[in-house]
Amino acid sequence: MSAENREESMREIALRIATEEEHRRKTDPNETHERSIIILGSKGVGKTTMVYRFLEKEERPKPTIAMDYSFGRKTVKSLVKNIVHVWEVGHLASSLVSVAMTGSTLTHSPHHTVLLMMLDLSRPGELWASFEETISVIRSGLKMSYDAETVQKLRERRITDKKKDVERGVDPVPMKICIVGGRYDEFKEFDLGKKEFIGKTLRAMAHNLGASLYYYSSKDKVLVRRIKDLLSHYGFGSPFTEEKCTDYEKPLMMPAGADSFGRIDLQFPQTRPSAILDTVKQIYVSRMPQVSKSDEGTLEDPSNDPNFNEPIIDRLRTQREEESSVLLNDMMEGRMPKIPVPDPF
Repeated sequence: MSAENREESMREIALRIATEEEHRRKTDPNETHERSIIILGSKGVGKTTMVYRFLEKEERPKPTIAMDYSFGRKTVKSLVKNIVHVWEVGHLASSLVSVAMTGSTLTHSPHHTVLLMMLDLSRPGELWASFEETISVIRSGLKMSYDAETVQKLRERRITDKKKDVERGVDPVPMKICIVGGRYDEFKEFDLGKKEFIGKTLRAMAHNLGASLYYYSSKDKVLVRRIKDLLSHYGFGSPFTEEKCTDYEKPLMMPAGADSFGRIDLQFPQTRPSAILDTVKQIYVSRMPQVSKSDEGTLEDPSNDPNFNEPIIDRLRTQREEESSVLLNDMMEGRMPKIPVPDPF
């Protein structure tokens, strides 16, 4: 064999090994050094502040107009750096959620992506509407990002991970999901009856979706530390103590799968899993009427409304969407290594 042929053969072997490693990295549901957290939910609830606290960013948080991407690194014992990709969706649109989901699959299996839904506890009159809008774009984003076989595998893995029979009435979201109730510092001033009713509703929502539930406030050091530990668990696989708290005078804590409809005691009739949320909704809105949104709220993209004319905001939003598109294209073309990486935090 000539030197030229040997060199060509070595190139082919190297290419094959690299291709196999990339495929393994993108499909392995068990081992990974990269994970993603997709954060979305109520506007103005403190999502960006929470991300900045987690990544220990010093600069002042700015409103997220469309979507922001950031990442952090953590060196483990083997000196391999674990990486977390954080996608914060500022505008609830299926296309943006799909960009985040698709982007995460470029570096790891979708089994290692966590959805974090943040809802504003201080606005009970908007809470259900925000939840409904968020879960809707999540489900649409899943359909846009993955084929039916992948979604089914994700769902089966979630059920298997629970290591016990799934309670009747539970319909897990295919991806791991956590509901965070924000602005607890304001919510805790509500009367006990109101806090208990909202808490039971959130527990029922979370249990039906197979989600964890935690209350949070950026003004409470204990809650900031807990959520930071939770995000480190989701993003780096760090240990996390799964405590439970169902005392409505305190911040709720409920890991996924640790609750039951019987213990929640919201007193609704047993029905099929897909109808549970509708039943809980009727109970909730009967006591907490939802604030009706303006006509722009019915649009998939309010910026397309001719009556919604804010040139400066529109330009900023377009700029952010273009930045997100460029980032995704760079990732797809394998140019991620060129993104400047900050020192480990």
